Amino acid sequence: MAPLTRALHVTRHSDSPENTCGRYTAEADPEWVIGRVSNGGYALALVVQACIEYQADSEHPDPLHVSAHFLQATKTSTIEVQIRILKPGRSFTNILADLIQGNGSCITTHFIFGKIPPSTRPLIAPSSGYARRLPHLGHPSEAVVIAMPKFVGYTHRVHWAPDPLLQSQNGPNSPARRALTGGGMAVWGAWIELVDKDERLTPSSLAFFADCIETMSTIFPPHVTGVDMRSLWLPTLALGLEWKAPIPPPSTVHSARTVGVYVTSGYLSEPQNRHTTSVEIWTAPSNIGEGTPVEGWRDAQVCLAVATQMQLMMSASANEKAGARL
Repeated sequence: MAPLTRALHVTRHSDSPENTCGRYTAEADPEWVIGRVSNGGYALALVVQACIEYQADSEHPDPLHVSAHFLQATKTSTIEVQIRILKPGRSFTNILADLIQGNGSCITTHFIFGKIPPSTRPLIAPSSGYARRLPHLGHPSEAVVIAMPKFVGYTHRVHWAPDPLLQSQNGPNSPARRALTGGGMAVWGAWIELVDKDERLTPSSLAFFADCIETMSTIFPPHVTGVDMRSLWLPTLALGLEWKAPIPPPSTVHSARTVGVYVTSGYLSEPQNRHTTSVEIWTAPSNIGEGTPVEGWRDAQVCLAVATQMQLMMSASANEKAGARL
């Protein structure tokens, strides 16, 4: 049981199965779970970390994009990541990687690796009305931590402070409920902090943050969704993640272990109450409850990654059964 940075440790092996370029093993940490199975973003982060280490000495060391399909839940035991180069190129390298547990694949992925410059600057200045800016209006120093759901296993490793202004858009009297174009979307945002002082944001940890979120299933009231969140498990079926910018070094304007996450979620439909969630992951100016707002602090923040995932709503008993199967 360890903080996220250490819980993402992988070990390379010299022996590889036929048609495989690299082989890594790791222990899926029992703290980073939802119910009895690994958080999907954490499990994906193990694959990301293995691919990053495999590509470390190449011309394309940085993950740019991954498409991940979750075939079955990852249990808290030994996992193996098998890596195969699909297509090396001048600007990009395409990689296939599978997370194997027991005799089957839990996650299959397709990565695009390239090279992200040490610093990137958006083509549209933050002052422009066409620029995408940090959606959070409140500074982390003013944020209030609230408890995560009880079925989350890493509540002492991660704190979050939801943005009340964004939350208000989900209320029954919000203008979003009466939009002529059809609102229909749940909105959520929070400052999310890795609690341990020696933690650091890493490219692989962004996969975890992409799945450390609230969605419409928990934001909208049960009489709207037709389900009671207390009896639900929300497995991810597919997740796409794009890394947009390098993680800035810790400074007076960028926290080493806190991010701002912004979520829109909607399109609830049968079967299995399938829905789609989009996530933006931004830098934060400070940790929660620390620092002081200074003029222009929002303009200094950078969007690190964007993600889209397809989720289901299933009975919590399915989580129990998935965790019990080896």
